[in-house]
Amino acid sequence: MGTFGSGERYGDNPFIFFESGEYIINPQSQQDMPNPLRAMYEDLAPLLIRSPPSKRYPQQPTGRKSWDVLTDPISELIVTSAVPDPILGETLQKTMRPTVQGKEGLATHLNILVDCSGSMGGHIYGMTNTGFPMQGYHLAQVCTAMMIAQAEIAKDTFAVWGFASSGFKVWDGPSGEHKMAIDYFCDNTPADQSPFRPHNGTHIYAGLDTVGVDLEGYNFDQSVTIVIMDGAVSSESGVRRQFFDESMKYNDRQLRAMGPVFYVFLSDPTMQKSIRDTVEMMDKVFSQEYGRDMKGFAHDFVVTVGDDGSVAGFAGTLCDMARVNSGDSDLAGELGIESAEDAAESNA
Repeated sequence: MGTFGSGERYGDNPFIFFESGEYIINPQSQQDMPNPLRAMYEDLAPLLIRSPPSKRYPQQPTGRKSWDVLTDPISELIVTSAVPDPILGETLQKTMRPTVQGKEGLATHLNILVDCSGSMGGHIYGMTNTGFPMQGYHLAQVCTAMMIAQAEIAKDTFAVWGFASSGFKVWDGPSGEHKMAIDYFCDNTPADQSPFRPHNGTHIYAGLDTVGVDLEGYNFDQSVTIVIMDGAVSSESGVRRQFFDESMKYNDRQLRAMGPVFYVFLSDPTMQKSIRDTVEMMDKVFSQEYGRDMKGFAHDFVVTVGDDGSVAGFAGTLCDMARVNSGDSDLAGELGIESAEDAAESNA
């Protein structure tokens, strides 16, 4: 039997009783708090990220030739021809042959530009199932990680910038460190340490110019640019000032010459009308600037987080835009945008 003060507890010896203050409590091991950004990424990624329809190799196993049971590997046998082909009278196997389209070594790239103005930390879009309040910069981090994961599948390099009163690098590029970047953007840090730290105003033209300047010297077959923001523009002249500022070396026009440029606005119900008005003005002004219908390059979403939320639609559209280079984007098909392979052939 244990003695008083020996450290034994009731569960160890039922005949020993201690006052509550005399229990010896073993120190608990450090518990990691759940990361709501990583949890959201892992919930959404399997639903929204998908592989391109085919790899861009100069040859694919689409040819056919006769198969010999004595000399050819069974792995190449076309099972449906195990009974000899009624026309050719042969058992067939797969063989490599050149593809009509596609070539190895395309230089494809994804630019991500994120609004880091104060408003990205000024709205709560809902609570996760653990009670974590999701703000604009949190959603931008999760969606950026998802677009980078999509770029990895498509073999695109990438780079990430932010803008507030000025533009600045967040992840230097062209980068191929996709997995490291996904971990970085899924890290839940305080607002003042976030990759997209909310501060100052919304100067889109400064961000567009920074992207263009940083890409100087690189020659891509196609470069897709995606901008995430929550700031409304109140007039058509404001749209021209923000997106077509001639005082900057680069604006939408120069970036669009490198490849498609998309703008995706997130809003809550209180901002819905002003953001919707901004998108409609952009459709009009962009169509005037380019002399064709530009509707579809700017999108707005009322984003809510929760069981009945709309985050999947918002993130899904961004991932679809990130698939343009691989030729597997639904939106690109609707807008008549070329894949990187088609663009390379057009420019050849």
